[in-house]
Amino acid sequence: MRINWRRWLIGLCTLLFMLGVPVIAQDDLDAAVEAGLTRYNSLPENPIEYREIARISDATGAVVYAEVLDPVTKQVYPGVIDWIYLYHDGEQWVMALPGDAIYRSAFLRLSESLRDQIDDTPYRTPAIPDLVPAERLLDYHIPFPPGETGLVTRGYADHGTGKIDIDLTAREIAAVKDGFIVFASDQYDLTTYQSGAWWYWNNVIIEHGAFEYSLYGHIAFDSVPEWIELACADALNSGNCRVPVQAGDVIGLEGSTGYSTNPHLHLEFGQGFGIVPYLDLLDADRDGFREESISAGYVYGEHNVSFIGYTPAQVAAWEYLTRLEAPVQP
Repeated sequence: MRINWRRWLIGLCTLLFMLGVPVIAQDDLDAAVEAGLTRYNSLPENPIEYREIARISDATGAVVYAEVLDPVTKQVYPGVIDWIYLYHDGEQWVMALPGDAIYRSAFLRLSESLRDQIDDTPYRTPAIPDLVPAERLLDYHIPFPPGETGLVTRGYADHGTGKIDIDLTAREIAAVKDGFIVFASDQYDLTTYQSGAWWYWNNVIIEHGAFEYSLYGHIAFDSVPEWIELACADALNSGNCRVPVQAGDVIGLEGSTGYSTNPHLHLEFGQGFGIVPYLDLLDADRDGFREESISAGYVYGEHNVSFIGYTPAQVAAWEYLTRLEAPVQP
């Protein structure tokens, strides 16, 4: 039997209308995205621009994947993809960008099926195979002091390549390997989950060798040890440190700054690191101005590593509530 696709489509639209689901013309959505991005990119003192690179959508709304650009040079900040949500309120499209008060509620306005499709992996800067010798990625220490414990809350399988979340028992975060701290920030005290403003997280980034970095995210406010702070510049708009560190050295305390719901350590491994600026939309310093530029450190080109005492296969298989213990050195 041949399907009359035109009649089928009309019937579907009629059903959606009866169910109260808006049926929106694609050109209306295109115009809303273009207008919203133009408006954001023209904000006074805005240190970045957004450029759409991909989109998913259904009748309830859309998710736009946006690159972050320097507005002067038009160069892309590598490895940064922000999510922009749009939903239709019955009369017009409403756009929510990271940092907006309605960001979380806009996400919840999207259909469950659309939320389940969100995946920006294809658009992120990938790791370059064999750029780092495989043997250099096998000797990482557990990220807390010897004898302390923690519980995995998201492993590679759930969180993505090179990313692990751990709930620490004693809160102390330790360097996973010898190297140099190249970025340290503990000046923010905001938890920004509702606004999607991930850039207000505090983090420490360590360079372990060429194209080999580890990041420790959501660090508690004012918790980086003084010996590190004294060797780092206050400005966060570039790598602000070159501080020697050894595996096991305490570099901060577990917190819940930035895009976080509960205190935990977000541990990430990559082949490069960068600093990206954003507007201080939430007025983190409480000075009444939101047009200042604040900066966020991040790593990109993520790759998996394994830890001393665990095979790569074991680390890759860590599941929710896997218990870890940092071994006591003989």
